[in-house]
Amino acid sequence: MPIDTFLTIAGATSALLLIAGITAGRVSSDWRIWPAPPVGSLKSFCFWTLFRTLNVVVLILAGERFLSSLAGPMLPLRIALAVVSSAAGVAYLFTLWSLGRKATYCQASGLETGGVYRWTRNPQYATAILAFATLGLAAWSWDATLLACALVIVYAMMAVTEEVWLEARYGRAYLEYKSQVPRFFNIRRAIGEMHALLADRIPAFANSHRGKR
Repeated sequence: MPIDTFLTIAGATSALLLIAGITAGRVSSDWRIWPAPPVGSLKSFCFWTLFRTLNVVVLILAGERFLSSLAGPMLPLRIALAVVSSAAGVAYLFTLWSLGRKATYCQASGLETGGVYRWTRNPQYATAILAFATLGLAAWSWDATLLACALVIVYAMMAVTEEVWLEARYGRAYLEYKSQVPRFFNIRRAIGEMHALLADRIPAFANSHRGKR
């Protein structure tokens, strides 16, 4: 069996099982695989095996598809998407570092609301979704692109499912934070802070806007 066929089958199987498992866990806690069960349990082993398999498959397959087809009229767009994917990947690593390994993926060590968490309640998911979505499009291949889409769906489902766990763990503090910051990206805050930055750096910008009021 060709290696790319093996990877496609492994990725598709992992994606289907993850989506089915997370969905089942929302229906009944007995089937819950996310937030991850205790380390060492069979459910935890199955979840992390499937999740890591899907991530690795998408990275390998999409990267190979991108590098092996660097031609055609869509190449500039694909390169731009790859650049965005790389930048989002770096941002993802930064968010992991800022939160700390012990608090990543439901290993809570306290509710974090500062730093990058002013912009999004889920910086890891937001950056991972952007990274894999753009990587899948840059690959421009039905198998890699579909698997990347499936992984994006898994990340989105994890973010939504995790909220119930966070509400139970942090109570009112999380509910207040949830009401102030969007799940994935705080566009309103970004616009407001960009306007403030421009007003500080470029006085003419601020004066022109005052004149229009």
